[in-house]
Amino acid sequence: MRETRITARLDEQTAEDLQFLRQSLGEVSITQALKHAVRSAAREIRDRQRARRQKQLWRNSGFAGGFSGPEDLSANYKYYLAERLEEKHAAKERPDR
Repeated sequence: MRETRITARLDEQTAEDLQFLRQSLGEVSITQALKHAVRSAAREIRDRQRARRQKQLWRNSGFAGGFSGPEDLSANYKYYLAERLEEKHAAKERPDR
């Protein structure tokens, strides 16, 4: 792999952040700290993009978001199931008119 040399001007806050990063990583070199920062930032952006693509795939499939019901259904599903079963059985017990 070819290496690329860079020259960068940093404002005071960014220079302090770089120094903090170097110390936090165990007094590593500026090069190592910058490599770490770039890799971390790139990984975070890739993860967000991957999550957005996955979310869009679910939406496009019609599977995710294709249901309307109570917002607390996942927490209270037993209550809602029991309620529906009672309604269903009560309807069967009523004589047809």
